[in-house]
Amino acid sequence: MNIAVIGAGALGCLFGGHLAVAGHDVWLLHRREQIANTLSAAGISIHRDDDPPLAAGINATATASDVGTADLVLVLVRAHQTPTALAEHAACIGPETLLLSLQNGLRNYDYLLDQVGRERAFCGVTYEAAITKEPGTIIHTSTGLTTFGGSSVGARTTIQETFAEAGFNVNTVTDPRPVIWEKGALVGATAPVLTLTGCPVTHLPTDPLDEVVTQLLTEADHVATSQGIDIDVETIQQTIASMTESHAEHRVSMVQDIEHGRRTEIDELNGVIIDLGKTADIAVPINKHVTALIHGVEQCS
Repeated sequence: MNIAVIGAGALGCLFGGHLAVAGHDVWLLHRREQIANTLSAAGISIHRDDDPPLAAGINATATASDVGTADLVLVLVRAHQTPTALAEHAACIGPETLLLSLQNGLRNYDYLLDQVGRERAFCGVTYEAAITKEPGTIIHTSTGLTTFGGSSVGARTTIQETFAEAGFNVNTVTDPRPVIWEKGALVGATAPVLTLTGCPVTHLPTDPLDEVVTQLLTEADHVATSQGIDIDVETIQQTIASMTESHAEHRVSMVQDIEHGRRTEIDELNGVIIDLGKTADIAVPINKHVTALIHGVEQCS
């Protein structure tokens, strides 16, 4: 397949590198031409534990017209950047191109549906985790399940097989909204807490963090129910507990955004819960508090 990856950060390079090694024609799209040139020249090196690094030659560009028409576009920019990124890179999105988002955030599926319609839009979540040591050098901090969905069974199967052949554990569903909301609720309950406290992931199940996380999850559950979406809070809490081992060394992207003076994804997570809660007349005071505090940290970083 001819695959374009919008967003050449840690996950973009992780997925792009493995797909390239699997024999696909992969292009990474980065907004900064200098970094795109570095990636094209040096390729990608993916490091996992003590295993030999996975090296992949890769095409990278800041100009979508270099790619031509892609068969599949994988969207991995920050959630609030999605509408702009899709518009900027529309040159590689043709009348039959499939779009797949594996981003954090609760509105990405809507953004893709607006772009290409129901038959070609796919969205989901991934529990793969990685960080960028330097452009092109990726530390694969933990592996996990990737789940996505969309209405076209044939296209869904093609994407699943493509990712599975590249070594990823992939599951598909027809309606991706429940898995999107479960991951969104998890990230919205943990990332702001870790960012505001400076605590590592291993502290999440301990008091007083656990109480705040539970309150954030409960509010998210009430709002999801108002949208006709069922999420399993107990399962999310179990996932958080397991993260203390599987993601113990991982630093969440919200922390990294603050450290680099970047805007966080808070408005696409907790901010969506606030907006929908207001529409449904559901009180979400804890989500309001952590969102306001993260905005304050953004202003001061």
